[in-house]
Amino acid sequence: MSLINALNVGKSALAVHQAAIGVTSNNVANAGNPDYTRQVARIVPGQDQYLKPGVLVGSGVNLMAVERQIDEALEGRIRGSISDGQAALVRQQWLGRVEAVFNELADDDLSTLMSTFFNSWSNLANNPGDIGLRQVVLQNGDTLAGAIRSQRRQIAGIQSDLDKRLATLADEVDALAQQIADLNVQIVTAENGAVGSANSLRDQRDAVLRRLAELIDVRAYDIGDGNVNVLIGSEPLVLGSVNRGIAVKEESTADGLRTYLASRFDGGALSVSSGQLGGTLALRGEIDGVASQLDALAGALIFELNRLHSSGQGLEGHSQITASGVVADTAAALNSAAAGLPFAPTNGSFVVHVRQKSTGLVSSTLVQVDLDGLGNNDTSLDSLAAALDAIEGVSASIVTGRLRLGADSSDIELAFSQDSSGVLAALGINTFFTGRDAGDIAVRADLKSRPALLAAALNGQAGDNQTARAIAEMESRPLASLGGNSLKGRYEAMINGVAVANSAAKTAAQAASAVHETLTAQREALSGVSLDEEAINLIRHQRAFQGAARVISAVDELMRTLISMV
Repeated sequence: MSLINALNVGKSALAVHQAAIGVTSNNVANAGNPDYTRQVARIVPGQDQYLKPGVLVGSGVNLMAVERQIDEALEGRIRGSISDGQAALVRQQWLGRVEAVFNELADDDLSTLMSTFFNSWSNLANNPGDIGLRQVVLQNGDTLAGAIRSQRRQIAGIQSDLDKRLATLADEVDALAQQIADLNVQIVTAENGAVGSANSLRDQRDAVLRRLAELIDVRAYDIGDGNVNVLIGSEPLVLGSVNRGIAVKEESTADGLRTYLASRFDGGALSVSSGQLGGTLALRGEIDGVASQLDALAGALIFELNRLHSSGQGLEGHSQITASGVVADTAAALNSAAAGLPFAPTNGSFVVHVRQKSTGLVSSTLVQVDLDGLGNNDTSLDSLAAALDAIEGVSASIVTGRLRLGADSSDIELAFSQDSSGVLAALGINTFFTGRDAGDIAVRADLKSRPALLAAALNGQAGDNQTARAIAEMESRPLASLGGNSLKGRYEAMINGVAVANSAAKTAAQAASAVHETLTAQREALSGVSLDEEAINLIRHQRAFQGAARVISAVDELMRTLISMV
């Protein structure tokens, strides 16, 4: 080997170890950067040179690459754990809000108000002629109805907030997907010979992928040319430099509106199971379910109590009464969808009592409600009004879809009993509550102004308490409208369901956090910067650099000696 070759060996060593010191310095500088992946200078011997037959001499050292220490499979598992953890945290946060709406640990929770309401009916049954006890029933009923409406409004507020959050998260996913597409372009350009290294760009892309995983469960595939394709389920989100985008959409189903995610590129539905977006989307359906349960509970309370109350009598009768329920098609059968009643009556009958105040004489008329679906003569609001108007002393009319009944003179008052069809409750005649669900439940206004109309009796006698006793027993009695469950049992099941779901979300969040910490520790061992290790590397490359400098110095001295001899 000539002195020139020896000089080149030293020169290559100086350059390579200088670059290696730069890589080590960069690692040290990014020791606190969570998005940084440790880099290693891959140093290989230079190609051997032929000296003489059988003798090959090394030509120095080469820097082949500066490599990121990364396990792509581990990165994918970390992204999955991030998605699962964020979905669980979102569920825990929003279910906590739902649980706070019901606030079952307070003194004025709904179960307490419901029990207080039914207890007041029990107290009225003990003294049905007491006006004060009637006012207590009406006040407790008004408080209960107000609490139910308040809870329904709060849940509707949560639903609205979730919808806004879904739109915001979808926009964030879209923005992050565009960043990945842009970084794909930059990485391909850098790794195809442009100035600069792609390692930092790849770190940036991995950081964006982790942020994207917080929002939605994705899978990333490095296709080998510097591009990463990102998929949601089996549908692509990013293909090379193209961001296909996502959008929040709604569609009508038999159960109401369905909210889902779709690709902006082709409109195809996306299968999302975790991440903040997946957790929020799933939670939207769960909270819709809670709202539906509360509506069903309130609807059963309204209809079942009204069925009892509409067949009962108060201390005085009605001189005029207007139904609270509106019939959309007055010529349609009352139990048909065209009628549009909140509760469907059945085939049966009820009795109308016409009482003369001056004489005390009472005439009773049985009114048939034909809803058997046979003979094409089912009872409509028009036919029912005609049948009621034919009763002596009764005037019946229809005003904007509502049945209106009135006494023909001031000496007449009306009462009702024995309604086996439920038509009075469905139409809102002589009822306690108005409305159809938790959103509009309320105590009938004329009852609050005239407590004597409150029905406690069943046989028309002032001292009778059969209706009051029947209503007092409703809280714990199995109801057909609730599938054999009681009001109390259904409410407790709903509250327990929310509490169990919240507890499960908390457990899932803790489990996901533990998995994420384990995976992060594995990544840190491989990709994280150890200052102790970098200090050792720095000393090693420093010594190698110093050694190379000594080699060059020695060769320089030899060359000077050689020149001086000439």
